[in-house]
Amino acid sequence: MAHTRLDGAARRRNRRSGVIGSAFAKDVRRTMTHHIGRFLSILVITALGVTVATGLQAACTDLKRTADAFFDGRHLHDIAIVSTLGLTDDDVRALGDVDGVKAVEGRYGETAIVDLDGSRTKVTVNALPAAGTDAADSKVMDEPYVVDGRLPADGDEVAVTQGFLMASGLRIGGKVTFSADDTASSTGKGSESSDAATEIFKQHEYTIVGTVIDATDVGGGEGSSTAFRKSSTVPDHTFFVTGDAVNDDARDVYTSVILTVDGAADGQSFSDSYKTDVDVVRTRIDDISEKREKARTDAVKAEANATIDKEKAKTDKDLDDAETRLDDAGRQLGQQRAYLVMLGMDTTQIDAAQRRLDEQRNTLNEQRSKAETEFADARAEVEKTDEAQWYVRDRTALSGYSSIDSDSKSIEAIGTVFPVLFLLVAVLISLTAITRMVEEERGLIGVYKALGYRKREILAKYVVYALLACVLGGLLGDAVGFIVMPKILFSIFATMYQLPAYHLYFDTAYGLVFAALFIVAVVGSAIWACRSELRLDPAALLRPKAPRAGRRILLERFGPLWRRMSFLNKVTARNLFRYKSRAIMTIAGIMGCTMLMMCGFAIRDSVVQLRPNQYGGVVAYDLMAVTGDDDNADALRRLRASDEVKDVLGVRVDSGTVSAVDGGREENVQLIVIPSGEEQRFDDYQHLRSAQSDWSAALGGGRRLTPTDTGAIMTKNAMQMLGLQPGDSAHFKDSTFSGVDVVIRDVAENYMGNSIVMTQKLYERLFGKTYRANGMLVHLNGDDAAQMSFADALKRDDAYLSVTSVAELRHEFEKNFTLINTVVYVLLVLAGVLAFVVLFTLSTTNISERERELATIKVLGFRRGEVRHYVNKEMLLLTLIGVALGLPLGRLVSEGFTMVLRMPGIYFAVHVHWASYAISAVLALGFAVVVTFVTNRMLDRIDMVGALKSPE
Repeated sequence: MAHTRLDGAARRRNRRSGVIGSAFAKDVRRTMTHHIGRFLSILVITALGVTVATGLQAACTDLKRTADAFFDGRHLHDIAIVSTLGLTDDDVRALGDVDGVKAVEGRYGETAIVDLDGSRTKVTVNALPAAGTDAADSKVMDEPYVVDGRLPADGDEVAVTQGFLMASGLRIGGKVTFSADDTASSTGKGSESSDAATEIFKQHEYTIVGTVIDATDVGGGEGSSTAFRKSSTVPDHTFFVTGDAVNDDARDVYTSVILTVDGAADGQSFSDSYKTDVDVVRTRIDDISEKREKARTDAVKAEANATIDKEKAKTDKDLDDAETRLDDAGRQLGQQRAYLVMLGMDTTQIDAAQRRLDEQRNTLNEQRSKAETEFADARAEVEKTDEAQWYVRDRTALSGYSSIDSDSKSIEAIGTVFPVLFLLVAVLISLTAITRMVEEERGLIGVYKALGYRKREILAKYVVYALLACVLGGLLGDAVGFIVMPKILFSIFATMYQLPAYHLYFDTAYGLVFAALFIVAVVGSAIWACRSELRLDPAALLRPKAPRAGRRILLERFGPLWRRMSFLNKVTARNLFRYKSRAIMTIAGIMGCTMLMMCGFAIRDSVVQLRPNQYGGVVAYDLMAVTGDDDNADALRRLRASDEVKDVLGVRVDSGTVSAVDGGREENVQLIVIPSGEEQRFDDYQHLRSAQSDWSAALGGGRRLTPTDTGAIMTKNAMQMLGLQPGDSAHFKDSTFSGVDVVIRDVAENYMGNSIVMTQKLYERLFGKTYRANGMLVHLNGDDAAQMSFADALKRDDAYLSVTSVAELRHEFEKNFTLINTVVYVLLVLAGVLAFVVLFTLSTTNISERERELATIKVLGFRRGEVRHYVNKEMLLLTLIGVALGLPLGRLVSEGFTMVLRMPGIYFAVHVHWASYAISAVLALGFAVVVTFVTNRMLDRIDMVGALKSPE
């Protein structure tokens, strides 16, 4: 019997639970339908926040994963080693024995010159492993990606990059000839190498058989900002030939050795774990470098001494043979003299012959003495040969790799901070919306509690409401963030990087985390909004909430002002002070949206300002030209005589890398050496101004810097990227891999590219060689078109290795920063949508909260326009306050944004144009005005009778 009673009670509980569940589900659906505007507001805000959070991060992640897959497919090296005296098979074997090294290859490469329509263009020529070698038969490291055609198969064929075909107008099947660039030793044998030593490849006509992408330089896409990051002396294109094209006398010495690290390809090449694995092997290579450097130095000296011994032996033999012939001639003359004396004949001719023989003997002795001196000098020169020095570089030395890494981090920095602001606004709006919804349903909550519903059951209704909006918003945000946003940025990446294709990658965990973050925040806001009402008993909830008592506001204490205000203005002022929480919510929401728009405009303005800051602010010359050392004097004379030239300053220009003395990250820099006596005049061509802090740079720089013999001047970006301070020493390597430690005396402002400026005396002291000018800074006559035309004419002159027109750089500026601009415009659109949603939500909430008040003034005879003016004026005033606070705060926050946008060779100084303040304010106010058109219809539809009867 008891068992039967228990079963009946259980059935009753189950029926009650089913009734409650059914009623609850219907009420949730009814609430969503009735409050659809608020539901959509939370959904949209969540979608916007998740889109910003996942979209930028996903696009950068997709870029890095796409690049990583490309690098793995091309077997890109992890570490490269170059040496000032070259590398040998013994070095290759020693590196192969290092623990952690998976594969190792010796490579040949040099910088060459190609004649394109009369202008000389620098190219890098690399040799692929020769057919039949172990490297060629296995996986080829740094294998070029074939876009069209094929890779070269013999010593008469060459594959070129797409950029070269575009620049030259050639096609597959065309012919090209290159010659070694004698001004830069790419053999790594030092600046004292002979010209013959740089001729690694056979100099003849090659047939183009394919177009490729160089795996070691993927940053050369059309419109890429690498144009500003590279030095003017860095080659623009890459050629690939086979090992058969290497000259026989150059095969014994490799220009570099590349290797891969065991297990490094298993992870992402931009991850910290990858860098750790590579650094471990780099350390082990450093441990054997000193021994190998000494062995190479000894081998070079021994080889040089052996050559000297061979030449000395040959010379000694030749001299000894000549001396023997002279001795034989002397004996013959002696015999002839004795015979003539015996016959009593004249010996005048014999005496003359003897004198000539003595002169020849003296000449021979002089030659012997001279030869001994020359051989002694040669041996002394050999002993003075600089010790071999290895330079071990990882992938960060590759401009394309480092550009992808730094560009991604910059965009990710934006994608990390912006979602925080979206999240704060989402919490604010959801708290406002759900708080009002709970207040509207106060009586319904009392009925639920009277019927026996528990607090958690009532709370579940609002939690489900907020949760459903957030889940749908999160799904929509993830879809846009992982698909739409990356595809938008892919179109920009394609102009910056030479990657065959871009792929979408879906990071489920990442998407869920950000969606969950918004869910927790918004649902938490819903729980917070319900807490006070759920504490009350049913009787209190069923009674109307007592209106707030009116009281004097601060403005009333200013009698003269208060008395001159109209009645409606007084009501508006009282309402603003009376509903403080609503006013604060509105102001904070508008302030946040204005901050977002200001940050976007600040980034855009800072990018736009780069051009005037650099070209005119720093760079004052119109043209930079670089020649060979031997051609400089004649080129300088012809430039000075040209009608297009105002004036010119001769300097020395070189490219290289700079790092901290203790190693680590390297930055590409351009070296400019100022001749003695021209330090003051140099300021007419390039303005060196101090940039000790980001604020001083933002304010236009500081004091004028004059190069001295005590230290060099380095640009701000390089100092920041390397973590150096004025007074620190940096290690600089020039294009011949000659390395020196130089004290950085001052830091100069510079916005695009990096450079080191030093005096002639400092250069000669550091490098131990005589200064020779090879570059010219030029002021030109004429407009931009005339200057670019003159630069094109110089490019066709064989004397010039490179010609850089500042006018052309100015014209090419815009497309080089398309990525940042696109990101900014996307963020501005999202911020604008957010501002509209915030204003719409707050306005509709305001109206629903004040229905009885508005119905009352309509009953009192207020016309439609007066009612609209009564409500909209408050919203516009709050919007003005929010905008007024948001503009300066946005400017302040933008300082942090632009400071994290650090890229190699590009320094962003924060700059906000006055128009950006105006546009941000106008947009916020414009959205407020648009919202009023929507809310006006709500005001017109207020049911006066229903609203006034609602408490009953």
